[in-house]
Amino acid sequence: MFTSLFPSADIFFKVLCTKLSIALKQFMRRSIDLYIWAFCTLLVTGYIFQAFGMKADFGPFQLGGAVATAGLFEIFGNTANMIMDIEGDRNILYYLTLPTSAATILLSMVCSFAIMGTLLSLVMVPLGKLLFWNSMDLTLISPLKLVIILALSNLFFAILSLAVTAYTKQMARIGSVWSRFLFPLWFLGGFQYSWFILHKTIPTLAYISLFNPVTYVMEGTRAAMLGQAGYLSWWGCCAALCAFIVLIWTYAYVAMKKHLDFV
Repeated sequence: MFTSLFPSADIFFKVLCTKLSIALKQFMRRSIDLYIWAFCTLLVTGYIFQAFGMKADFGPFQLGGAVATAGLFEIFGNTANMIMDIEGDRNILYYLTLPTSAATILLSMVCSFAIMGTLLSLVMVPLGKLLFWNSMDLTLISPLKLVIILALSNLFFAILSLAVTAYTKQMARIGSVWSRFLFPLWFLGGFQYSWFILHKTIPTLAYISLFNPVTYVMEGTRAAMLGQAGYLSWWGCCAALCAFIVLIWTYAYVAMKKHLDFV
């Protein structure tokens, strides 16, 4: 009934399932890669940094940042895969010939990226509990809020993958993805500090950081995992991410249309 009301829905779900089936085959490998990065980062920040006077709760704080941005690092792989496909097999051009709109095809790709990113973010939580057994209070986590903020965050990251692909265009420029996009967004988005601490230290930079969508990803995820106190409003973070999603989708669609020359 749903597909009869919306003719493009059938193609959307078929493309989505195809993309997800391919991605899920690599889920274990990508989870292991993510665990290695997270384990090294959290071990240093959660334990070794305490010898330099860092508080004991800094580990769970960093875990919130790691969970929040697991999908951010997927942008590099998503971008590389799309560029290699455009320069090689050009499967995306086949999808664009299907009897549906280009937006439907791009949205199916975006949703597959977002689902994978959300799953990878969620698998970080058990690792954090194992590492910070006594200092991580699971009762502070709001499961519904966590799932919602991670879904919105990874939807934004997924759309950003399209925008970065359209901007990068060639594999020869793939190195710029990290230096021009991922690192600035991540490192200046509050991975190692909260917005209120930044505001207390450098107010001007704190206000500028409100134009960085990753700020809301970090703050909203930590509010869902560690409690609202000390972070930007969870509701405000969700609203800001929705606005950024609309903006980046508008740019990504136009940019991909120009890059791939579809109607």
